[in-house]
Amino acid sequence: MFKYLAVVSSLLIFVESGNRWHTSQIMLTKLYDLQNDHFNVLDNYMDLETKRLEELKNYVAAVYEWRHHIKTNKDFLHDHLDVFKVMTQMHQHFLKIDDLIQNKQSIEALKVIDEHKDLSGDHLLLAHRSLRRLQIFYTISASDMSAGRMNEKVIGNRMDACECWVMAKYCLEENDPYGVLDWAVEAYGKWESDGRPECVDPDLLNYYIVSSSAYTGFDFMHLLNLSGSNYQEYTGKFVFYSRLMKNELFELEKERAMDIMEVYNNWNGEEDLNKFRNLCKHGVSRTLTKYSKCRYQTNNLFYRILMPFKEEDINNDPLIKIYHDVLYDEEILKIKTMSLADMSDAKVMAGNDSVLRERSRSGQVYRINEVDAIEYFDALNTRIESFTGFSTKTAERYQIVNYGLGGHYTPHLDAFQKGTENMELGNRLVTVLFYLTGVQNDGYTSFPLLNIIAPVEKGAALVWKNLHMSDGQLCYETLHGSCPLLKGNKWIMTRWLYEEGQHLPYNWKNK
Repeated sequence: MFKYLAVVSSLLIFVESGNRWHTSQIMLTKLYDLQNDHFNVLDNYMDLETKRLEELKNYVAAVYEWRHHIKTNKDFLHDHLDVFKVMTQMHQHFLKIDDLIQNKQSIEALKVIDEHKDLSGDHLLLAHRSLRRLQIFYTISASDMSAGRMNEKVIGNRMDACECWVMAKYCLEENDPYGVLDWAVEAYGKWESDGRPECVDPDLLNYYIVSSSAYTGFDFMHLLNLSGSNYQEYTGKFVFYSRLMKNELFELEKERAMDIMEVYNNWNGEEDLNKFRNLCKHGVSRTLTKYSKCRYQTNNLFYRILMPFKEEDINNDPLIKIYHDVLYDEEILKIKTMSLADMSDAKVMAGNDSVLRERSRSGQVYRINEVDAIEYFDALNTRIESFTGFSTKTAERYQIVNYGLGGHYTPHLDAFQKGTENMELGNRLVTVLFYLTGVQNDGYTSFPLLNIIAPVEKGAALVWKNLHMSDGQLCYETLHGSCPLLKGNKWIMTRWLYEEGQHLPYNWKNK
């Protein structure tokens, strides 16, 4: 999975100006499709070039043969009319040769690529930040990450010296000296073991390790037995100016570090954040008690006797359940197919009614329109009503989200959502979260205040109540988030059921 950085850096691809780059499956599909289009353009260009050069070669050969024939007939110089004809023909030959050299047709073919304006490479920068955020969030060393492991768990493929070198370079550009040191030392070790590949610049590697050592206080300069021309100069300068450099780099690093972990640093509650991180990193085992069981559930529906729901209790108070195998493969395929063309970055409504990119979530989002929902998901609505016991007639539209490498959703509450389409229908009473894919080992839905996680299981639905059923007050314990994804792609679909239209023991309109 960590091959993403190297793969993307080798592509002749870029995204529409203003868009945010994602490693989500849908965005990678679009980027690879764009790459294929560009390679088709390049193939066309090379075909045109080959044809042009062959035509130029043949034409010049014919002109040389004609010129040689003229030179053998020296008498033509004595006839002014013949000389004029020869000069006219030579002029036409040179016009044709110039036209072939100008390469207009081939250049026109390349303009298809030039129509895409964003060549800044920001997608690579965002990919680097995503990897660094994962590394910091899960406290993974560069040596473990480059080996594709965390806590004895495989999380990706092995990174080579070139890829570690790229990580060190981006850390330097981001004024992240601890990241520079971590990845530069790892790049050095792999550079030695991989046969000193040319993709790594030894002099710059010296600079990275010496400068980051001077700032961080970790002396890794002894690793370098190289005799680069600038090594002694680097060492002397950085030792002499280390105090000034520390002051400068501290401010730069602090500002940039806020960039990488901003979504977490801006979240109130360090204790809850640590719980969230620990749950995401280690997970917990669910213990079934007399109040927490697995069962076949019919909900007193006679047609469910032959096909009961597989109901599993995750938590008793507040009640959180998993319903296994409630979404079928053909439905999942239909949902993904409907979403592919129109997914976009998650957005929220600001106080001035403007639309802003959602900073707390990194993923691609699509909402199924009501016409398609009625046509294709009427049976699913009935299923939701059967296992929740609540009406879907006033429910919010289905929302599909695709998370890729580093994709996450910081802990939040579902009940009160500013700017949603159904605010006049009360608050979100129930959350029904469908998993469209499975994710191995991570990507959990985490409830930090309850110290529990729910695994990502294809076809299952995670269901919980956001409000207390007795009085409609917010249930704070349902604070939940999506753990940053270390491997694979995570697809989910959510539907929120509102207070309006339900049989409730309280009048929510008078709250």
